[in-house]
Amino acid sequence: MVELIDVKDYAQQIAEAIATVVKIDIEIADKKLIRIAGTGRYHKGVGQSMDRQGYVYREVLRTGHQFVIETPGIHPLCGPCKARGNCSEKYEVVSPINVDGKAVGAIGMICFTEVQAKLIAENQHSYLIFLTKMAETIALKLKEQEFMAGLVSANHYLNSIIDCLDEGLLTTDLDGMILHFNQAAQGLFSANLLHPSSRLDSLFPPQIVAEILTVGKSAEDVVEREVYIESKKNQQHMLLRALPMEGEGGVKSLAVILRPFDEISRIVHRLSSREVGYSIEDILGESECMCQIREQARVIAASRSTVLILGESGTGKEILARSIHNLSPRRQGMFMTINCTAIPENLLESELFGYEDGAFTGARKGGKIGKIELANKGTVFLDEIGDMPLYLQAKILRVLQERKIERIGGITASSVDVRIIAATHRNLEEMMAKGEFREDLYYRINVIPIYIKPLRERKEDLPILIQHFIEVYNQQLNKNVHDLSEGFRRRLQGYAFPGNVRELQNIIEYAMNLAEDSRLTVDHLPVRMKQEELQEEYQDRFNLERIERETILRCYQMTEGGARGKEKAAKALGIGLATLYRKLARYNIE
Repeated sequence: MVELIDVKDYAQQIAEAIATVVKIDIEIADKKLIRIAGTGRYHKGVGQSMDRQGYVYREVLRTGHQFVIETPGIHPLCGPCKARGNCSEKYEVVSPINVDGKAVGAIGMICFTEVQAKLIAENQHSYLIFLTKMAETIALKLKEQEFMAGLVSANHYLNSIIDCLDEGLLTTDLDGMILHFNQAAQGLFSANLLHPSSRLDSLFPPQIVAEILTVGKSAEDVVEREVYIESKKNQQHMLLRALPMEGEGGVKSLAVILRPFDEISRIVHRLSSREVGYSIEDILGESECMCQIREQARVIAASRSTVLILGESGTGKEILARSIHNLSPRRQGMFMTINCTAIPENLLESELFGYEDGAFTGARKGGKIGKIELANKGTVFLDEIGDMPLYLQAKILRVLQERKIERIGGITASSVDVRIIAATHRNLEEMMAKGEFREDLYYRINVIPIYIKPLRERKEDLPILIQHFIEVYNQQLNKNVHDLSEGFRRRLQGYAFPGNVRELQNIIEYAMNLAEDSRLTVDHLPVRMKQEELQEEYQDRFNLERIERETILRCYQMTEGGARGKEKAAKALGIGLATLYRKLARYNIE
């Protein structure tokens, strides 16, 4: 909070102005009874304490009211004063300096001659009003000083906040003159380029400056584009964003934000961390093949070599790929998933490699960053690579061989450092034979192959997977299931799971939604599994071959056996003896 002593120079000017007009000495004290201004015989005492003689001032500060002392030295307030009865003062008028209803100081008008005392006594009302106005003037100055101090503090605080930003921030006028910049921006450019009187055209090429200045023409416009900045150390790849800053009457200035391109990748990585949070322990299973896969993933994680994950849909290829990424030195970088089947063929190239400004009709202003470039220092997962068009396979091959990409419409290639993990459910060797997949790309991605068996070939993994999904949906659905009926287990063990682990998860989720107690039973299975079992039951009950074998066996067992028995059996069955011999051999009946 601003104190009266902070405006002592102004208070001294007021005191001198009053003394010049009324020809009477003035003194001003703060709330601690320190004389901060004075004229005449009080001038030498400025800065000194009035504690031993300022009893009237003390009372003014306590009450916040004016006091008139017509008989200094005799007045009751002068009782404690050492000069009592021998005071040189003849008349005294003291007025409080009030700020927000509280006395922060006092101003006094002191007479030392009878002439001065008589003058004030005869015009006391006018002098009281005059002194009150002077006190208000000082109070206003104090408020102004307090307001200015608040502005300075707020400005300092705001600058401190701006300097805490990792992004470089510049503000310019509408002509491109730099108005302000933060420490991050200062760290990007050398001092001879960036200073309070520098211009945008000393920092950026003319084309970029022209784009930035177009923002000032409309408060709705925002420019975003990539730039390369020759910083103090090296060339930096940055994302530039320019936007208008409105004031009274419209846009008055522009803000230019510069963010390192690598930082964009880290932000996207953080936002997608929910999906990336898989560890190798999330690859569940106690079968020999799953144990081998977990061990292999730990070994190859530190490598930068390409991995090809093979397996049917729903076996967990993406979870394995994410786990390898999270075990690797690249785990702080992006894990970028690109599904070669889900993205339309005409959009896949721009998704992978990005494009330059104006590369084609409808291209976004400033161009677009491709996912491979965005994953620099990270991992790119090419899911269902067997469905990638042949012309794009050639560009992926270049990424693997030269570690470079070229955007659509671009004329220069940019270096990238990414690890490729590919996956497919298709037989790539058969596709190569048919000319549907490039042979050179196949051998580049098949450096470290990993095959995940379908669930029907590793049924020993079912118990741990079932238990895992039950725990997941107990939490999600607020259930308390912890037991399975024998029929439920038997149905799952006998099921082929064409959708693999993903289908098992869906089956458990369905059953958990229907469960009303702590036990899952056959009644909780999906309809398709019940129908399949019913169909198998009917097929078994009405199978003609089974019925024929059982009929022949019972009839044959009822005869005497031997040649004579066979003749009787053939006659009872209504078939010839040769036919019976043939059927006995077919059904392995002796």
